[in-house]
Amino acid sequence: MQREFVVFDAMGVLYRHGNVVRGVLIPYLREHGCTHTEAEIREVYRRCTLGAISTGELWSALGVAATASDGDYCSRHELTQDAPEVLRGLGEAGITPLVLTNDAVPWSEQLRLRFGLTAYVETWFVSSAIGARKPDPAAYRPVLAHPGLDAARTRFVDDRPTNLMAAEAAGFRPVLFRSDDTDAHPEPGFQPPVVHTMTGLWKLLSSAGRSA
Repeated sequence: MQREFVVFDAMGVLYRHGNVVRGVLIPYLREHGCTHTEAEIREVYRRCTLGAISTGELWSALGVAATASDGDYCSRHELTQDAPEVLRGLGEAGITPLVLTNDAVPWSEQLRLRFGLTAYVETWFVSSAIGARKPDPAAYRPVLAHPGLDAARTRFVDDRPTNLMAAEAAGFRPVLFRSDDTDAHPEPGFQPPVVHTMTGLWKLLSSAGRSA
């Protein structure tokens, strides 16, 4: 029997903030006295989430290494309501969750452990390990190569239309999960199924599974 999968984004889907730089990282840095501009912070963050520098080097580059830490930063993130329940329910229904996230591996690992998501997700594909960020097509290739995965049968859930357009181009079936960051990444004319909550997502995924 063919295995069924769903691929989740993390920031803006499993975790509340889609614009994690503006919503979490910059406020955290300002608390620690960082005076770099948003553009400068975004560039350092991008390098870190591409694996070019470590998280420790990020804190140093932004002048907060003496007081900032991965654990403290990760404590500022918030879980999307009902995310663990949906992940668990999918597994119980025979649908395997995967995650593809633009993040740094140490942060991704701390967050999944903090929120108890490790047991529910078979594989976490993290941009700093891949060396590519969504919507770069290279970011999707490791997921496409996952054993047993058929992209044409796999829903891809993300809060950014730009990422979903690239996922659709890679063969996945896109689902837009609206977050605080969705409208900042428009794709005019692109109209995938849209959900606003994890409950709505569960209804869509479970009904699709029953009709498959």
